[in-house]
Amino acid sequence: PFPSLLPFPLLFYAHNCGWFEGMQLHSITLPYSNHSPQESHEYSSPSSSRETVVPSGISPSEEETMSRLCTPFLASRWFYLILFSIISISHAISSPPSLPQPTRPPIPITLLKGCPQHLIFSRSFGHVRVECRFKQATAISAYEGIKDAMNECSTRMKFLPWDCSQTQNIFYDPIILKYGYKESALVWALSSAGAAWGVATACAQGWLSDCECSKELEEAGRHWEWGGCSAAVQHGITTSRKMLTRTSGGANSALRKLEKHNLKAGRLAVKKTLTSLCKCHGVSGSCQQKTCWKQPASMTTITKHLVEKYHKAKLMMEEGKSRNNDLLFIEASPDHCAVRGEKPRVCGWRNETHAQGDCGRLCCGRGFNITHEVTRYKCDCQFVWCCQLQCKECIQHKWVSTCT
Repeated sequence: PFPSLLPFPLLFYAHNCGWFEGMQLHSITLPYSNHSPQESHEYSSPSSSRETVVPSGISPSEEETMSRLCTPFLASRWFYLILFSIISISHAISSPPSLPQPTRPPIPITLLKGCPQHLIFSRSFGHVRVECRFKQATAISAYEGIKDAMNECSTRMKFLPWDCSQTQNIFYDPIILKYGYKESALVWALSSAGAAWGVATACAQGWLSDCECSKELEEAGRHWEWGGCSAAVQHGITTSRKMLTRTSGGANSALRKLEKHNLKAGRLAVKKTLTSLCKCHGVSGSCQQKTCWKQPASMTTITKHLVEKYHKAKLMMEEGKSRNNDLLFIEASPDHCAVRGEKPRVCGWRNETHAQGDCGRLCCGRGFNITHEVTRYKCDCQFVWCCQLQCKECIQHKWVSTCT
């Protein structure tokens, strides 16, 4: 294919100046030649060990003239520069640009530190101890997901009588889980959903050795942005079911049946809130071919879904039928005013335009204190030609109420 890369003038020189000696081009008929292969012949010089290819119809005097014409051009540096440029441009046109390789996000330091002590020595959850011994990253991913779920619960229920903030992590065996309250149902469901979400997210990022998502992603295409993996969801749900199944206690008691149901409701919440993402493949991002996959929703969305289920929780009846995604309870909720946390509770706040909270109800008649906070922030920002953003500094007043 090399001669085809040369333009017409250079190909003429190449043919007549003998560049392709030894390549047996005397048997090729060029498109602009009037001579047939049968009319060409070779001259052999006794003083030379090489054969010189001379086209038919050229006399020795014409050969000498042609050599004078070829020698200065071949000896010129410009000839080689032009030849190299033409070959490079032709190669660039024929070869498409290479696509960027997918980049794997760095593994968080949290996954490399190892399991905390209360996971390693957990008495109620034997499978957690096994995961901490052989698959530490998986156990820590589930644990971090549970913590994120409980933090989201505290944020969403901040100004409700029970706000999740006084509930310890599930692996500390909090007292509330010894009862069949609807609050206990929410803690079980959030813990199950948080564990599945944490493992699925880490799996999709390629941080877990026991997850096959990274291999599927590499096979899908090199121009992928690291992330899409439908198998991560099922892996997270399966891991959550194994880790949060108790290995001690009465397995057939009503409380254990209630516990298993609410754990399953949490896992179903992850499936219920799945989101679909698609990636287009084609020139300039055109969707000539599209690949789609499922991924877990944000922890905020999953928590919102379960909190709505909490407000609609149902009493578990032996003969009654309930759906798997409902939260169930068997005991009435305790008096939240009888429970006081270690830290003073924020019962409300207000600024110049908004207010939130009800200190009379949340503080149970114990009273509250009000503190004034001043917050400075950027406001009235405008772009100034060219390439500058100028903002004013504004002040916002906020009054925060805290139970005594």
